[in-house]
Amino acid sequence: MTRLFLKIAGLMIAVNLTLYLSGMGARLWLEKEKVIITPQQAPEVLAERVVEAWKNDTLEKYSAELKDSGTSIALFNSDNIVLFTETGLIKFIQRNNRRRFNQRRDDSDENAKKRSPRPNRNRSPFAGVQFTQDVTTDNGELYTVMVRSQNALHQLLPQPQIKRYASILIPLLALLLSSLIISYYITRPIRSLRRTTQSFGDRDLSARVDLDVAERKDAIGELGRDFNSMAQRLDDTSRSQHQLLRDVSHELRSPLARIQMANTLAEQKTGTSNELARIEQETLRLDSLIETILRLTRLNDMPELVFSPLNLSDLLNEIVNDAQYEYQDTNKAIAINIAKDLKPLNADYDYLSSALENILRNAMYYTADPSTVTITAQCFQNIMEVKIIDQGPGVPETDLKRLFEPFFRSDSSRNEKTGSNGVGLAITHRIIELHQGKVWAKNNANGGLSVTVQLPLNLA
Repeated sequence: MTRLFLKIAGLMIAVNLTLYLSGMGARLWLEKEKVIITPQQAPEVLAERVVEAWKNDTLEKYSAELKDSGTSIALFNSDNIVLFTETGLIKFIQRNNRRRFNQRRDDSDENAKKRSPRPNRNRSPFAGVQFTQDVTTDNGELYTVMVRSQNALHQLLPQPQIKRYASILIPLLALLLSSLIISYYITRPIRSLRRTTQSFGDRDLSARVDLDVAERKDAIGELGRDFNSMAQRLDDTSRSQHQLLRDVSHELRSPLARIQMANTLAEQKTGTSNELARIEQETLRLDSLIETILRLTRLNDMPELVFSPLNLSDLLNEIVNDAQYEYQDTNKAIAINIAKDLKPLNADYDYLSSALENILRNAMYYTADPSTVTITAQCFQNIMEVKIIDQGPGVPETDLKRLFEPFFRSDSSRNEKTGSNGVGLAITHRIIELHQGKVWAKNNANGGLSVTVQLPLNLA
């Protein structure tokens, strides 16, 4: 945790230092391009604008604008010929023989302390800034500009609005950018962890935290490594369980076959009896369970499915006909509603048929008698959706998420009556997963259970 704190603190310092240096560089560039005018640049900029106004025959207008702010100007060419001046500067020029003054302030605080006050009647009306500035044009012409002003020159030049708000905008911008960068730095690995935990919660035991997160040298990296270690142990345990089921199932087949053979021989010698019939029934049930377990383990071993375009309407009609034949002696009916614009689905016909048949058989058994099981099929966007809705007692809300787990039975007594082993829906779930689809169940508002299957249409 200390490393994470130091990383965040160091990142904040680095970001703010970078922004500060960038801001300083931007300001220097703006000053160089004279977008922002400093007091040191003001004499040169003002002189250039005076020469530009002279070239454009607008110097009188520009001079009038400057005069309103207490500033007078004079313009000379390279031969010291006066090209333009104001009345107030003529005597000054003659008296000083066009001496050049460095920029100064006669009313600065330091000079004011050293000088004794003079009567106002002898004070010059130009008690601010006095200077001369040479300007060379692009074609090599030399001009000299004389300026006398009562104000600081950079106050006479228009400044961009950004300068006025720079002291507020720059810190806010630095704070915003640093916050965004730090937020991204912190939340990116957390989002990666969240995606992985969600996948793991959806029974994807192969989900792992990304390496760029797990290899971090801070608390988040430690959390990622711990999660990967836990996930690996659970994955190994799950694989061991499946391997054990496979091995046990294979080992049970031989003694089960011998029991069936012995039961058949006993029937031939003594004739049929209730006891022998019960043995036959239980061995058949056990054989069916073993076959189901082996099928589930094969599905978990990533079997090679044969994908081909199929007509889902034909597949549904086939399994509906089988179910209707099985329940022909009851008052249970099946209503099928298939959209007319149903698109071809790329899937493994045998596996998908088995998955949907498992759902329909469950629905037919648990639906009330008389009642109707409804099947709907439709396409939206790139998804094929099939719903099978019964009118049975439903499932407790706490059991809905576990309904597709192997060997889970929501109602033990009810499943015992049907001979159910709790593996059929687990097989369905695995088959839909292999088709990159989703399957879930929910209780209907008016009773019964609704099982939804969604499959991608563009599955390769």
